[in-house]
Amino acid sequence: MHSNRKYSWIFWTIFTLISLFFLNLLLVHFEQSVPESGIHTLGDAIWYMLVSLTSVGYGDKVPLSAGGRVIGYIYIISSLGVLGVLISSISSNIITMIEEKKLGFQGCSFEDHIIVIGWNDFSRMVVEEVYSTMRKFAIVTDRKDDIDLIYEAYRKKRAFGLFADYHNFDILEKANPRKASEVFVNFGNDTDTLLYVINFKKKYPEPDIIVSIENSKLKDTFLAAGVKYVISRNEIASKLVASYIFEPDVAELNQDLLSAATTSDEFDNQEYKVIDQNPYLNKDYIDAFIDVKLKYDCVLLGVSKTIAGERILYKNPSKGLKIELGDHVLLMTNGETKKRIEIDFGIFEGRI
Repeated sequence: MHSNRKYSWIFWTIFTLISLFFLNLLLVHFEQSVPESGIHTLGDAIWYMLVSLTSVGYGDKVPLSAGGRVIGYIYIISSLGVLGVLISSISSNIITMIEEKKLGFQGCSFEDHIIVIGWNDFSRMVVEEVYSTMRKFAIVTDRKDDIDLIYEAYRKKRAFGLFADYHNFDILEKANPRKASEVFVNFGNDTDTLLYVINFKKKYPEPDIIVSIENSKLKDTFLAAGVKYVISRNEIASKLVASYIFEPDVAELNQDLLSAATTSDEFDNQEYKVIDQNPYLNKDYIDAFIDVKLKYDCVLLGVSKTIAGERILYKNPSKGLKIELGDHVLLMTNGETKKRIEIDFGIFEGRI
């Protein structure tokens, strides 16, 4: 089918060029018998043809013979078609460019961003929780209608939508996966997720991969496949339900702390990387604990350190643990205090 279209286009192109060539020869033949005419050579005829077909119409050369005017009528009428094709082609290209940009085919320049592969209600809830931070998202979906909904919900400066077949890694390049910090893979089937993660990790080993699974028994399998964090939805849900049964206040507190805090009466657990500006750099954990409570009315929950390439989380450590450059401190804070902390710590929340 594609080959037939190609040969048809070549045939009509050659046919049109030959027809125009003979028309110009006839135009010269007719006009040579009229001394007052400005069309005496093939070059003159071609010039007249071009200005006529493009609707420029300089008027410097016009046919005066009856036969020449008939050919001139042909060129003038044909110019309407040429103009229509030109306008249609330009409009079509503009529409195509707009559509390709909307669908993400022109790519994004995000770096240190989060890629979400697999868009559904659960993915949307995850993004909404993290969206209150300053992180950027690239959302990959295999449903074209999702793109409009994504841009209606999130600002384009911080969100990029890509319509693609999940397994087409050439198109997935548009989401800039090599520069991403985390990739959240969320399919409905654990087997599909595992196979996808294996192929993805081979091509893009750089970002950390997070998955949510139904079967908690597969957690070790996913970790062996190179997944950084594996979350079992059923396991978390069962623990929360059990907690509501015998310690409902604790369960409610845990659920509140998992949500993003934006106001003074909402609380959230947050993580901040320790940089040079951090006021608690090289301070003892206990000293920092007391000062954070007095200065920000927050609770320092723990410190995360990377030792020999492994992340170790010290939860409520004893006196003697020093907060060092590159560590991450975990705080329980409210949405109002969060702004002050980000200014004083010189960094936004999250594992950046």
